Amino acid sequence: MTLIRKLYKEPCVGFIMRKSPEYVEKNVSASFGYVKKDMLMLNDSFSELNDKFERLLGQYQNLVDEVTKIKNSLPKKKVVKKKSIAKK
Repeated sequence: MTLIRKLYKEPCVGFIMRKSPEYVEKNVSASFGYVKKDMLMLNDSFSELNDKFERLLGQYQNLVDEVTKIKNSLPKKKVVKKKSIAKK
């Protein structure tokens, strides 16, 4: 009996129902392989982001130090407040 005749005699059973356990195991294994690859890619991306963030924090701290140094090197001016007389 050919495959086509078999399919016509068994109407609700197609190729999907006839997968062997080895076939399913192979597909599941391949799927987990893709998931593992994606997780490793995400891990690398987060590591790169973390490195960039730490570098930016270091640059920010250097800028704050430079601004503080410049601010301290400027001569300080005395601020004189004028007394205002309230008019009645």
